[in-house]
Amino acid sequence: MLLVAVLMGVGELEETRDAKEQAYKQHELRTNVMKKLEAVITPNRKMFEDQKSILKTEPGQIFTRILDATLPKYRDIELVRTALVFPGDRGRLGGQVKSDMARVKSSFQGGTGPMQEVLLQVESLMPQTMLEEMKISRKSNLVSKREFLEMELTHVFWKAVEGKK
Repeated sequence: MLLVAVLMGVGELEETRDAKEQAYKQHELRTNVMKKLEAVITPNRKMFEDQKSILKTEPGQIFTRILDATLPKYRDIELVRTALVFPGDRGRLGGQVKSDMARVKSSFQGGTGPMQEVLLQVESLMPQTMLEEMKISRKSNLVSKREFLEMELTHVFWKAVEGKK
């Protein structure tokens, strides 16, 4: 009888040990996955913090910062900003926005590829933006004998209202 009780006790201890070993292996696996995930996320953390701070500033300032950061990588023949105006009126779309907003009219000369990249930067870094108007016309410079596109854009930006429902 004593032998049966000892064998049953040993069996229960083995089951407990196996369950704890399995739980430990699961814990180790999760820890390794979290470490790998943290290694992927850590380099992007500063960028996310920068984006959060950008989104807290005024929309018009964000737009000009993005343009100032993006435009220098293009030569004048590829893309150049020719005008940047902040109209005082709310415009057609701005009248529908109930929060603080800004409108920006900008003009560029150059090609469609660089312009698309600039628009992608603006729209990806500023989720509260909408292109209100876009005019593209073909121009030529008689002195340099080159042709280019002239793009006139009007954007509407609004601040996200947090905490209100």
